[in-house]
Amino acid sequence: MRALIAVLVLAAGVVTALVVLVLFDSERTESVVSVDAGETSSVADAAPPPVRRLPPNLLRVDTPPDEEREVAFEQYDGGPPINFGEAFEKKWYADRERLGLERHKEMEKLWWAGRRPRGDAAAIEKLEQLLKDYPDTNRAGCAAYELGQHYIRARSLSLEDRRKKAEAAWRLAMDRYRDGICEYNAPVAGSSKLALVNWVYRYTDPGLARNLLEDLVKNHAGETDHLGQEISKIAERLLSEMK
Repeated sequence: MRALIAVLVLAAGVVTALVVLVLFDSERTESVVSVDAGETSSVADAAPPPVRRLPPNLLRVDTPPDEEREVAFEQYDGGPPINFGEAFEKKWYADRERLGLERHKEMEKLWWAGRRPRGDAAAIEKLEQLLKDYPDTNRAGCAAYELGQHYIRARSLSLEDRRKKAEAAWRLAMDRYRDGICEYNAPVAGSSKLALVNWVYRYTDPGLARNLLEDLVKNHAGETDHLGQEISKIAERLLSEMK
């Protein structure tokens, strides 16, 4: 009899423990759900993050949404936010002083909107407009060089027409804008001569290509392209490949 009573007491204790455990788990689950719901509600009520504001010369025209690019242009204060090279920046500020802040801002907008994507008709139109409206600026030389890069990639044109238009743009850059300097102190004339050799004359006039390369080796020592490569060294390598 005593054994039976002991068994019943033990069983009652186990049942009580199970009930307590179930109640504890239930309260814990409700508590977790409540906390999660509160966090979700807090996130939902939070203000959306602000739109990124980038100055135009940090934008890649082919990637940001149009509305974001327009906002960035509206907030552009007219100054280069990163170091593009001392020689280039001297000419950049000289252009701004000559044109005035507002006209200079408009010119720079054309430049940054027209650089990419290469070969794109809308981008070409921007740079052609820049050359037309601001022909007597350092930036016009950069635009002429970049137009050559656009034309040579314009798939809407035949290969012959692409070469002719690119040649004309690079010839303009190396003749009229021979003293021009672009970002990272890349020389307009030296860069244009290299482009003429690489994209046009090595295929159409190898003799003229060699003459330009010899000129680069002789007269452009110490100049570097936008990647920091010595232009005269590039010319020497191309000369050795053409022999």
